[in-house]
Amino acid sequence: MKTWKKVTASAFAAAVLAGYMPHGESASAKPLYTFELPPSGFYKEGDRGKNVEFIQHSLNRVIGANLTADGIYGPATKKSVMTYQKSKGLTADGIYGPVTHKTLTYDINIVLPDKVLKLGNKGNDVKTVQVALNELGASLSADGVYGPKTKAAVLAFQKRFPELADDGIYGPKTRDLMEKVLHD
Repeated sequence: MKTWKKVTASAFAAAVLAGYMPHGESASAKPLYTFELPPSGFYKEGDRGKNVEFIQHSLNRVIGANLTADGIYGPATKKSVMTYQKSKGLTADGIYGPVTHKTLTYDINIVLPDKVLKLGNKGNDVKTVQVALNELGASLSADGVYGPKTKAAVLAFQKRFPELADDGIYGPKTRDLMEKVLHD
């Protein structure tokens, strides 16, 4: 059975609430949190436990599910899993299996890119920055295109902090401060 992918510091609060302990450290010295699927390979209605509680916290954060994080995979959790699955183009069966886990893990963990990004750039790194900016209050389409709206959102973030250059370019200083704000 494969171990679940890393849950980084962006999920720290949910992990602490769910009772997880640090497992190791990544190259960027962030705490890691892991858990495994049960022997069945999935969670479904009727299951209970800390991992279900973590799933509930994650759904609350990612889709605003407003679930009570009680560790009980009841009808409301199943419905929220289905809503999440539909939003991601997954089979909406309400069962939290490997594909749903991989997708939610990606959504809950924002690991910011270590490269300079600016107007005209495209790709997954840009999409990650857009998702992070949305977590911080922007309303961007996470399309992976660093266009005028992404530049404006980066600039708005930079203007909040006098130590950052107000240039709309996502660079090392902007990254470090964005990561600090996201993870503190």
